[in-house]
Amino acid sequence: MFETQLSHINTNYKNKYPPLGLIKISAYHKMLGDDVTFFKGKSKELREEKWDRIYVTTLFSFYWKITIETIEFYKRSVYNTNNFKVGGIMASLLSEEIYKETRIKSIVGLLDKPRMLDEDNDIIVDLVVPDYDIIDEIDYNYPTNNAYFAYMTRGCVNKCSFCAVPRLEPEYKHCISIKEQIVEIDKKYGQKKNLLLLDNNVLASNQFPQIIEEIKTIGFYKGAKYQETIKFNLLIERLRAGENSRKILDKLSVLLKRQPAKIQSEKVRNEYLQILEQYVLLNNLTMEKIFYAKDKLAPFFEKYRNKAYSLRYVDFNQGIDPRFIDEQKMELLSELSIKPLRIALDSTEPSYIEKYKNAIKLAAKYGIKDLSNYVLFSWNNDTPDDFYNRLELNIELNEELGIKIYSFPMKYIPVTDKNRNEYIGKHWNWKYFRAIQKVLLVTRGVVMPEKSFFDAAFGKDKNEFHKIMLMPEKYIIERVRHAKSGDTDRWWDELTSLSSKDYETAVQIIKSNNFKNIEEKTSNEKIVKLMEHYS
Repeated sequence: MFETQLSHINTNYKNKYPPLGLIKISAYHKMLGDDVTFFKGKSKELREEKWDRIYVTTLFSFYWKITIETIEFYKRSVYNTNNFKVGGIMASLLSEEIYKETRIKSIVGLLDKPRMLDEDNDIIVDLVVPDYDIIDEIDYNYPTNNAYFAYMTRGCVNKCSFCAVPRLEPEYKHCISIKEQIVEIDKKYGQKKNLLLLDNNVLASNQFPQIIEEIKTIGFYKGAKYQETIKFNLLIERLRAGENSRKILDKLSVLLKRQPAKIQSEKVRNEYLQILEQYVLLNNLTMEKIFYAKDKLAPFFEKYRNKAYSLRYVDFNQGIDPRFIDEQKMELLSELSIKPLRIALDSTEPSYIEKYKNAIKLAAKYGIKDLSNYVLFSWNNDTPDDFYNRLELNIELNEELGIKIYSFPMKYIPVTDKNRNEYIGKHWNWKYFRAIQKVLLVTRGVVMPEKSFFDAAFGKDKNEFHKIMLMPEKYIIERVRHAKSGDTDRWWDELTSLSSKDYETAVQIIKSNNFKNIEEKTSNEKIVKLMEHYS
């Protein structure tokens, strides 16, 4: 069979999860007998080769610049530019603009129909078992690589204006079974510790009880445990099954060379090394050699593997919608090994807030105490006070119910914006954005559940919150040092001692977050002196 050489490119921005679309496309091509290379970012070596086909995945539209640069970097490395494929979120939302910029046509939406990549087969790419092997081919370490990645529903019944899902997945699919996929993954790659579900609104499904039952059946019931698979045995079985022998042998070769570091006994380590030498396994590993020696080697991998059991968790990573929560659904969720339970806190509407509070109380009632949420801000009519109120609400619920809600603030960016720093909500300003960013820089992006932490980070009331938001960035980041030195008090005294009119002028300058050429903005010497704190 002719082996097509394919390159899969993941643009070089930080992301927690492997690109599911790309690893499914990789599996699809390996089913056809093609040779696949996966890379994250730009490689001069790969660019200098000629490929039969190149796939580039895209994420959010605000990665426009780096994504376009990546496309331009590789697009002359295919024999025919019709075989340069670009897909993913940005490619679906901005396909016409990408074409104008690069002359490359995008794949829009999901690969959920036959013949979307090739006209001569009916394989539906979106349904194939992902190729977990290619994740190991790059130096980049995805933080969640020991997990199954899947969808059990597609689309969303809501049409929120801030969300791209209605355009990317316009049809809501109520249930997609993943049971067979999990069996295949276990057989080929070994069991994964966690289950990461990327559904956009799983609670809207009219088959939600069946979804929960299937999740339990595949091993993610409450209290489920995980033990590491013996990778050596898996690779031997894959060789036996007739997979691409060279790539499997390469993986085995790496495994054989790493194993001595896991053997604590010098005597046993020497025995192992003698076997490697006796069967000439360290150089030019072949199927004949490894099959001849496998029974001698297997006990070393069995004895020195990690035998500890750890709890398994399922994570509805996109968050669940509190508007669809009721007692029955929360009771069903409590049957899973779920951690954390992510409940969205996007809206400031009173009815939404009440449903959110009800969802949190139901979670506590059914013993789910590790919770998390995304707090969208600077969207629609949201104000800084609304943002503070929602964070404070979580602190109050933590204290009332004895739970822990970890909040992750997310600044709203329109789904087609090419620059994450251009949009500003009508009630917001650039200084407040920067201040929240600096607070989260110290807290690593998360608002911790303890009240003392919240009070210190965001203020014990709204007056203190606004004071922190106006504070010079260096005073926010190194709060304690500048408070002890008296810098913070001097800044605050200078600001609050201004007349009402001058105070407003100073605050407007601060909120613009532009402290250059202050003398051109005001002739007031007190305000000019105040702005020295920001330089």
